[in-house]
Amino acid sequence: MLRVLEFLNLFMNEGDELLSLIKNSNYLIVFTGAGISTESGIPSFRGKEGLWAKYRPEIYGTFTGLISQFLIKPSNVVNFIFDFTSPILEAKPNISHICLAKLEEKGYLKSIITQNIDNLHSDAGNKNVIELHGNLYIWRCKKCENIEKIGKEKLSEFAKNLKKIQGRRELIRYINNFVKCKCGGRKRPDIVFFGEPLPFEAFEKAKKESKKADLFIIIGSSGIVSPACDLPYIAKENGAKIIEINPEGSCFENITDLIIIKRATEVFEELIKKI
Repeated sequence: MLRVLEFLNLFMNEGDELLSLIKNSNYLIVFTGAGISTESGIPSFRGKEGLWAKYRPEIYGTFTGLISQFLIKPSNVVNFIFDFTSPILEAKPNISHICLAKLEEKGYLKSIITQNIDNLHSDAGNKNVIELHGNLYIWRCKKCENIEKIGKEKLSEFAKNLKKIQGRRELIRYINNFVKCKCGGRKRPDIVFFGEPLPFEAFEKAKKESKKADLFIIIGSSGIVSPACDLPYIAKENGAKIIEINPEGSCFENITDLIIIKRATEVFEELIKKI
């Protein structure tokens, strides 16, 4: 693993080195995980304060598990929905998201591949965002496949009302009304639950973009979620330099050319001043 790519980099700090690599790249791709959004107030699922420390992922991380749990004890599912959606609904793009949008605007960044469902890259202004695990604000009917974009205000009202409603019948009636499609089918968030495949088109596009990259920057991903974790390896195999920004260790250390062991906001606060 090469921590320093060129002799001259010995006289550069990490931010300058990163900026130099970005400006000299022909096809920059950024790959983001939960770590970029934790600084916007969204806890990582697997962290000490993450959802999976409080809720069993084999139940609450699967769509069938949620339905089954709702039939047994609906209040548990209501609490999960509220705890799951509230941080996302309250989150705003941080300086990292904003800097990435500026890099795209200036023509350096070709696309962002994200594992996050929080829409923060789009909120910040990025146009070419590939969402591997879906988007909480996009709901799809299982019957007619119609897609509906649900705004923060509507989803926030839904989550808050769930906490107020008492009684199984009232809860079922309220949820049924919310998820009912015009065709008579039922809508659900267009996100990837455990055991479900990634959206085919999104993953194929992500693989194509990874193959084109000559510079591939990983931000805040642990590298343990498959098959998304394959993408940096695809980029590496096709000749890309791999840069990782992560205050913690990951599974990508064996392929990285430069590791910046800092929080993303620390890095991009400096970078945005120079681009």
